[in-house]
Amino acid sequence: MLRKAIALPLLAGLAIPVFADDANVLPQGVLRTTIAPSITTIDSVFESDGSTADPQFGKVTVNTLSLALEYGVTDWLTAGVQWAPGYVLSGGVADEESIDLSGANDLFVGAKIQLLGSSGLSRSDSMRLAITPGIKIPTSSYDADAERSNALASDDFRPQRTDRGAWGLGARTSFDLIITENFYINLYNQTSVFLETTQDFGVQVVEGVGVFSVEDAKVQYGTEMIFEAEANYTMNMANGIRTSFGLPVTYTMTGETEVNGNVSAANEESWSVAVGPSVSVFFTQWALPMEFQLGYSTVLAGENSNATNTISLQVKNFLRL
Repeated sequence: MLRKAIALPLLAGLAIPVFADDANVLPQGVLRTTIAPSITTIDSVFESDGSTADPQFGKVTVNTLSLALEYGVTDWLTAGVQWAPGYVLSGGVADEESIDLSGANDLFVGAKIQLLGSSGLSRSDSMRLAITPGIKIPTSSYDADAERSNALASDDFRPQRTDRGAWGLGARTSFDLIITENFYINLYNQTSVFLETTQDFGVQVVEGVGVFSVEDAKVQYGTEMIFEAEANYTMNMANGIRTSFGLPVTYTMTGETEVNGNVSAANEESWSVAVGPSVSVFFTQWALPMEFQLGYSTVLAGENSNATNTISLQVKNFLRL
């Protein structure tokens, strides 16, 4: 049975938190666009007891392109659309070439409000606090019957949609403790609650038995919570060139998923702990200011989760309208 393979698209996407952010907001009238390609590999998985095992069908590789568009409405309010993780351009399993993990992920639409800080509703030079309420919009399409037909014909098939396919409500909270002019510690939380939905859930291949599709199922996805602590140091390398170093530690937990009122072993609650050092260079005096951030993230521990390794590049440009 392709239990782990069925869980891979969703979990692989969750392991790419490329836009976890500090409590800064954009200046009024500034538009920031972000393009972030990333490569994720999965060489092992964490079982329900926390022990590691090889993926059932070998090494998994996922190539993702994430995007964001954000605008400073006022000096304390930034509106934004984030597709992160965005579109899985390609994804597959080493020992099962017919499995296709490509497809779209959830789209986040929200507004970031700086409550406390140098640009906040309440002024402070020693700390920043921002909250970002928003919604998650499903963007993928999935036809379980068509994918079942592909599997029966030994063609490439998608065992499950890449996103949840459910509307989500939630908020992101960022708190920065400013130690010095160049060094601060960020605490971040992202909480998402998903509405019950009726959808085609996936395809299961049971060896020696047959291929089964789960269609028009009532699905209740569990709450997702992300907690992150990051130390960040910034220094000026030269006139108009600023370099930053970040070291976030991220804890992610997801509740169990009910399909037609039942919770299978593949849909039990999960958690993971990851570390993701990054370095960025910001060219502030270019005609179109740009920032490049290179990051690496690896999952150190977890239960019912994938031991992912992700390399990502964020390219941000800033335009004053």
